[in-house]
Formats: sequence, structure tokens, C-alpha cells
Amino acid sequence: MDHPLPATAAGTGHGTLRDRLLRRLQAVTGRPSWRDRPLSELLGIDRNVLWQALKVAVSAGVSWALAGWLLDSPSPIWAPITASLIALLTVRASIRDAVEKVVAVLIGIVVAIWLGDLIGLHAWSISLIVALGFLVGKVLRLNGGAAAQIPINGLFVLALGSAQSGQRFLDTLIGAGVAVVVNFAIVPPNYVSAATRSVAELSDGIVDVLSAVADGISRPWRIEQATSWLREAREQGRISTAAESDVDRAAQSLELHPGRASWASALGRLQQANDTLQIVEVQVRTLARTVRDIAAKVPAQDGRQPPMPMASATLFATARAIEAFAHTLLRAEKDAREVVAAGTAHRAVEVARSKIAEINADLADMLAANLVRGVFLGTLVVETGRILDELESGLAAVGPASQEPVEMTDPG
Repeated sequence: MDHPLPATAAGTGHGTLRDRLLRRLQAVTGRPSWRDRPLSELLGIDRNVLWQALKVAVSAGVSWALAGWLLDSPSPIWAPITASLIALLTVRASIRDAVEKVVAVLIGIVVAIWLGDLIGLHAWSISLIVALGFLVGKVLRLNGGAAAQIPINGLFVLALGSAQSGQRFLDTLIGAGVAVVVNFAIVPPNYVSAATRSVAELSDGIVDVLSAVADGISRPWRIEQATSWLREAREQGRISTAAESDVDRAAQSLELHPGRASWASALGRLQQANDTLQIVEVQVRTLARTVRDIAAKVPAQDGRQPPMPMASATLFATARAIEAFAHTLLRAEKDAREVVAAGTAHRAVEVARSKIAEINADLADMLAANLVRGVFLGTLVVETGRILDELESGLAAVGPASQEPVEMTDPG
């Protein structure tokens, strides 16, 4: 006898449910899941991160030594501070930030010297200089970090005297220059790998939600479970927003990057995967809402909806298609020359469409037996079809399906 799943288990579905889905995916692809990543990738520490740590260290050390040698200063602390902040940026951003910080320091020094001679050092004069520096930064459209340098340097000059202003400016100039040079010389920041992880997390979340719904409706289920699925589907919106932001940052990181050409294909696949999954995330949310509406509006016996085995099989097949799509576009993000083999993903979509065809064949009888339930089931079919359309469009954008002879099985 089937029993309804507890709301928490049906909502999360992270234990045996994920294992079951991954086994089904492996049966389709003939290889372990692409989500079986090494520990270094799960921790977010890859070769690029280590290079950036080295670059920050070199920038700080060289700027300190160079400033001390050129300026004969025993502690040119502002040089490594400026270098460390700029060295973490992309090539284009480091040039922009270096110019803005130097300009901001110069403006802060001029404002402080000018007003300091007129009004002296008082609580109200400090407030005035900080306010004026803030407004100047806004007028010049400086970024947050550079704009903050104007009042900071104004206060620095007021507190320590104008004799230190030249040292402060030159320290900043040396630190900014060293950071830009080091940024070009030592592996410039490249955020394609980080963005790939974000898009992979989005795909994981979408697949988990869809799989939880599919597993739940394969047996009698309650409205509490459907509400939990809808809540989890809505939570994917936060992950979707983060992935979108990370992909934009990845594209910006390749501007003026010396290795841009070798990463162009990888970035294109990443952007296509993200564009498709952004739409799919919304559609899965609509699916979860439809299932919740079924539970809320269709009369249920003992508070439990009867199983929906055909819809369950369709959603499972769609989840496998999404997983295969992500595997196809994200598995080789570091090899720009690799031809995308989309055949497996296309076949996964075909299996999902065959499940939809089975439902459509019986939809008239379902409508006759229960009009309201049949209408909701038809909505599920429509939304699932839209998801598959998006996956096919995304695959078509990166190249035709390969013809590798991989046997297609339907584990559902």
C-alpha cells in the first residue's frame, strides 16, 4: 500500500531520490554524472584562485619594495594596500580602478589642503570635508571604492598635515601602477570557471526540484508536499539571479584578457547554458505551482491526491533531459576547441517528448473522467513541452547533434 511521503522528504528529495536520478542519467549517458566533481572544485579553489593569491602577494610585495626604494620611505603602507585592492580585479577593471583611485586621492588631498587652510581641524570641518568628498565622488561617477578615497584622504591630510600628502599620493600611484602591470603579467582574473559552477548549481537545483515533484506524484500525495515543492522551486530564483550575475562577471573578466580568444567558445557555451536555464527555472516554478493548484482545487480522498504515474514519468524524463543538457554545455568549459557532442542530450529530449505523446494519446479519456484534473494535467504537458523546446533551442545554438553511436535507453 502506498503512503504519502512526509513533506520534508518529498520536498528535498536529496537522498535516495538523487541517487536514483543519477543512476538513470548514467544509464542514458553511459558515464558518471558530471556533478561528481573533485574536492578542489567543490571548495571553489582551483588553479585560477591560486594564481590570484600569488598575484596579490606579488603586487603587495613589489609595490612596498618599489615605493620604499623610490621614495626612501620606511613604511609606504598605502602602496601595497592599493596594489592588493586593484590586483584582484579584471584587466579592464584594474585599469579603470587604478585611474579612479589616483584621481580620488588627488582630489581628496586638494580639498583637504584647501579647506584645512580656511577652516582648520574641527568636528564640523571634518563633517564638511567628508560630505564634500562624497558629493564630488558622485558627480565624477566614481565607483564605491574610489569615491571613498576622497574623504578618507581628506581626513588623512587634515590629521597628519599636508607634508604627508605627497607621500600618500605617490604611494597610491606606485601601488596602482604595479597592480596593473602584475595583472597583465600573471594570469589575469578569469571568472569563467566560477560562473560555470554557479550555472551548474542552478541546473542541480532545477533538476532536484523537478525530480522531487516527479517522485512525489508517483504515489498518493498531499497538498503539504506540493506546497513544499513550490517553495523550493521559488528558492531557485535566488540561485538563478546569482548565476546570471556570475556569468556577466565572467564575460567582463575576458575583456582585454590576453587569453580571450582561447576562452571565447567556452564563454559562449556558458552564456547559452545560462540563458536557457534562466527560462527553464521559471517554467519549473510554473510546473510546481500547477501541481500545488491540483492539490488545492481538485477534491481528494482522505486529503491525498491519487498517483499520477504518466506525469511522473514525464517529469523524470524532463529532469534527465535538463541534466544531459547541462552536461553537454558545461562539461568541457576549459577546452575551447572541443566539439560539443549534443547527441545524448537530444536523445534525452526525445525520450521526454515520447512521454508527453503517451499522455496526449490518453488526454481525451482523462478529460472525460475528470475535467478539472485533466485540464491541470494538460497544463503540465504544455509547460513540460516548453522546457523541452528551450533545451533544444539551446543545443541548436552551440552546434548540431553529433552522430556518436550511443545506445539510448529509457530507464523510466
